[in-house]
Amino acid sequence: MDIDNILQGCLQQQQSSQELLVRTFAPRLLAICERYCRNKDMAQDALQETFINIFKYLHSYNGESEFITWARKIAVNNCLRINKKFYKLQFVEESEARFSDHSYIPDDYNNLTVDEIMALVKKLPDSQYIVFNMFVVEGFSHREIGEELNITESSSRSTLTRARMRLIEMIQKMEDKSNSSLFNSKIAII
Repeated sequence: MDIDNILQGCLQQQQSSQELLVRTFAPRLLAICERYCRNKDMAQDALQETFINIFKYLHSYNGESEFITWARKIAVNNCLRINKKFYKLQFVEESEARFSDHSYIPDDYNNLTVDEIMALVKKLPDSQYIVFNMFVVEGFSHREIGEELNITESSSRSTLTRARMRLIEMIQKMEDKSNSSLFNSKIAII
């Protein structure tokens, strides 16, 4: 069954089509929700709200973009709403010139797995975490991020710069620890 038939069945309130839509798209949408939500319970709640909204507003889907693109936007919006409800997001508008050189990337970055990088990203403050996800992972522009979060484009850029700097600091600390433990193990051998 193709997506157009599934969507048509959903519009006609056919339970089998609704179940098929959920089974087809839940894994991809849950992955998005897990990136934006701090824990699995919040991600599950966001996913449930996403499907409620998908079914509620399906009549407005016009087919101009792929269905997953439309559904992804609903998922991101639900996650942002949930984050705003539970976390106080703070965005500071500053000139990027104030920040130190953030072009340096520690050597250990090349040795990190995707899971390790995402674990570091999850340690970012909430506002940095959300902007980083929206820009780097989801591909939103700073204008789109500003519109979604009700902030300026420059606030989005500053927040992303801060997130990148914080990630570099975390990786450098990992690198320092690994060098320290390597140094200590060499001393133990001597």
